[in-house]
Amino acid sequence: MKLKFKLGDILLLIGTLAAVILSIILWIFIMTNNQYFSHINQTSNVTEQSHSRNRIISNLFVPTSSYGFQNGQLYNLYDAKKNLPLEFSNELKDVKYGNIEKISSSQHKYEQMLNNSAYVQLTFPNEVSVNLLTKKDVTKNDQKFRRIFISPSNFYFYLGSDKSTTIYRVGLIKADFSRLRSYARNAHGRQPVKFVRLNDSYEVFYTQTEHWRVYSYLTNSQPDSYFVTRLLGTANVTARSSKKGWTTYSLNYYTKLRAPNTELKEADFLYSRYEKSKVMSTNERLLDSVEYVHKLGLSEQDLRYFDYSNGSISYANYIEGLPVFLSSKNPQITTRFAQDAIEVAFNNTDLQIPIPFDGQTRTLPPSETVVHNLVNAGLKKTAIQRVIVAYRVEKDHSHDNLINLIPVYYVKAYNQWRSAAEWEKYGSSGVNQNQLVKGN
Repeated sequence: MKLKFKLGDILLLIGTLAAVILSIILWIFIMTNNQYFSHINQTSNVTEQSHSRNRIISNLFVPTSSYGFQNGQLYNLYDAKKNLPLEFSNELKDVKYGNIEKISSSQHKYEQMLNNSAYVQLTFPNEVSVNLLTKKDVTKNDQKFRRIFISPSNFYFYLGSDKSTTIYRVGLIKADFSRLRSYARNAHGRQPVKFVRLNDSYEVFYTQTEHWRVYSYLTNSQPDSYFVTRLLGTANVTARSSKKGWTTYSLNYYTKLRAPNTELKEADFLYSRYEKSKVMSTNERLLDSVEYVHKLGLSEQDLRYFDYSNGSISYANYIEGLPVFLSSKNPQITTRFAQDAIEVAFNNTDLQIPIPFDGQTRTLPPSETVVHNLVNAGLKKTAIQRVIVAYRVEKDHSHDNLINLIPVYYVKAYNQWRSAAEWEKYGSSGVNQNQLVKGN
């Protein structure tokens, strides 16, 4: 009886030890698997954020113009149903990049390339970095370019920098631009143009009188509260109105949002955040600006990169191939990286619903006529940086939220955008003529 009791104690002890050991093993298994699955979730989140960022970049940084030759004549190409720049972006999705080789920095050879009928050209409104196009650090030198030359071969294309007249050849793997070339050959919209050197870029000059369509859109404007929530949050935000027609919302001393009252016409919102400046490459500045643009929560469907000037990066809505100036001098969004602050100026108007085209057009003269008139009005030709056709917004009084997009010439001079009519009327008032901008 005594022996049986001792044997039972031993079996109970063994069972208890086994249970304890099993519990320890299970605890270790659960903890290591939690860490494992947590790591998977973190990796998945990073991957999703990376894909989301690349998608936004792909939408914002798309070439906005395309050009090709027919019978020796250079044409601006446009087709509403077969968008050449978007087709180019789609064809880049599966492309892998090889070596980048500098071919030439000769202005003569660059101009030969511009006028070579063997190439289809796609251009950005201003220069961007090579790494932004490839979305990978394929080059350490952060080379910049403005235009892409699609060669007859699928094994490479060329990148051109107007500013430095440098040409780069980029090796390609799995590229096929056959459909893009076909679109270019058969584009329905063709306007004869030529390239003219202005300051440090080659601008497109329309060589004859053109009839441009007037488009109409229903718009939507978000209230102050929408941007306060997105940019400042919902806690500890104070508001202070001024007699000048502004309301300033503050999260703290360093982060603020200035909103215009309804009485102020053509006034933009201004978000500012004070922080210590850091040295950034062109690619890093462009990528940082994307984060702020997306944070605003405005429609990005037609939003495109528009300009880069003195640390300011601008984005505009592009409708049927032309940019829209929502106020007389500004596109939709401008981010500025100052020495001790980041500022984002933006218009809260979204273009929502296009109205069917009703046949209205505007007739515009050749580009050289516009430049001639500006010089006669007193604007120095050396100050003119860019000449483009863009849309001016005009209120349509038949409906509260209806606007008309009127095609007019816009000119960049002294680093400022104004319509050609404004430059003719006011000249260079408000700018310093002694500080001509040498570069974009």
